Amino acid sequence: MILYLSSPQHTNLLDFTGLFEPDSRMPIKKMVGNFMLRQFVIYDMRSFAHFTDVVLDRPAFGDTDEEFAQGVEEFLTMYSARVTVICEGLDPSAPLFQALLGSGVGNIVRDTEIGEMQQEIRECLSIQGMTRYTPKVRPGRSEGQEHYRFDCKNVAVAVMGSQPRIGTTTAAVGLCAWLACVGASVRYVETNTSGHLTALARGYEMDAEPGGWHYKSVHYQNAESSGDGEERAKENGENDVNFVVYDLGNDLAAKRSLLERADIRLLICGTKPHELGHAVRLQTALAGIHAWLLCPFVAAEIQDDLAAALQNEYHKVMFSEYQPELTDGGCNARQYKKVIARYIAGCGD
Repeated sequence: MILYLSSPQHTNLLDFTGLFEPDSRMPIKKMVGNFMLRQFVIYDMRSFAHFTDVVLDRPAFGDTDEEFAQGVEEFLTMYSARVTVICEGLDPSAPLFQALLGSGVGNIVRDTEIGEMQQEIRECLSIQGMTRYTPKVRPGRSEGQEHYRFDCKNVAVAVMGSQPRIGTTTAAVGLCAWLACVGASVRYVETNTSGHLTALARGYEMDAEPGGWHYKSVHYQNAESSGDGEERAKENGENDVNFVVYDLGNDLAAKRSLLERADIRLLICGTKPHELGHAVRLQTALAGIHAWLLCPFVAAEIQDDLAAALQNEYHKVMFSEYQPELTDGGCNARQYKKVIARYIAGCGD
């Protein structure tokens, strides 16, 4: 999926690609306005962390060239999306051009004629990207993951949010990604009606397989394609995996039975003033049922107080780290290991 941050004068610049169509191979989301790149990276980009490409129209940003270059560097440090910068007439000797190359950005649209600009954009959005420049190669992300041995079969992990848009899917996919990295076989099952999985499969260009998709050693299915989901996971044979992670969304009434039957329950609960009421109501509804509470975006200085307020005999509280890349669970490895610790049979090779 492509995120296009455009100035008013370049609103239609990418229309020729045809990628705005809903059934496009790689659809584009367009945002038109005036932005400050560093602020967008810090406060807004997390909502688009699953996008694979980001196109930045330089006139749309009020940053100075130095601030813009710093914003690009910070973006690439936090996110894995590929960056394309549209900057008409930018001279290769200009400090901004050199700073972009130094950050690892080689997709730079600099022509001033519309036909040539479109050709450059085609190059940038191709699989190999623009090859006419030589950007600095950024160091790859270090996995830094231990490997474990798992003897368990089809352990059901139910992930539920206290409210919409609280990070339930991010936690569920992140857990799956981490499990796959440390040696477990894992299946993600979307049981809610958000439809996120179809968009993710298209955006990440997942490989299709019977009943779903496969990406980075994780099998992805929705409940509709996998039947009941839980019953299928318990079948013997080729469908067996170590863990089945169910993304339940936030509809407790509809998913309570699956949540209660799960071997592990992970509740994603916000702790901001307007979110705490939802978290407490979910806890109250699940009184007496063992679960982990995973709370995102909590300042370190108030974590102890919140843990004291929310934790009880049945609900153990953890705080998640910021996970900018949806399919990279490494930043919350410590939390995810706690959740599945009793199923680790030993260290892997």
